[in-house]
Amino acid sequence: MNCTSIRNALLVFVLAGATLAVGCGGGAEGKYRDPSGTINAEFKDGKAYVALGAYAVDGTYKVEGDKIVARGDFGPMLPSPLVFTINKDGTIDGPRNSMIPRLERAK
Repeated sequence: MNCTSIRNALLVFVLAGATLAVGCGGGAEGKYRDPSGTINAEFKDGKAYVALGAYAVDGTYKVEGDKIVARGDFGPMLPSPLVFTINKDGTIDGPRNSMIPRLERAK
């Protein structure tokens, strides 16, 4: 194999990896809500926003495996950190022992 072939193979590998990262990266980013629209969450650029009716709070988040871990001063109504589970169907499950149910991506 010559240098050009190796370089082309490496370029294809890097481009394929970048495409996969763009397609899968930020998978948790977006807006979510419960079927009634009462509970909403948004995850974007490392910032988390959670609203339960008129009660709304801000924080930050990180994706850790299949979990979205949101941290902030969420007050007495919500635990900190809030740990959501990312489901394969694109929904997220609210934290255990909280009033947040399964949330669907908002359209």
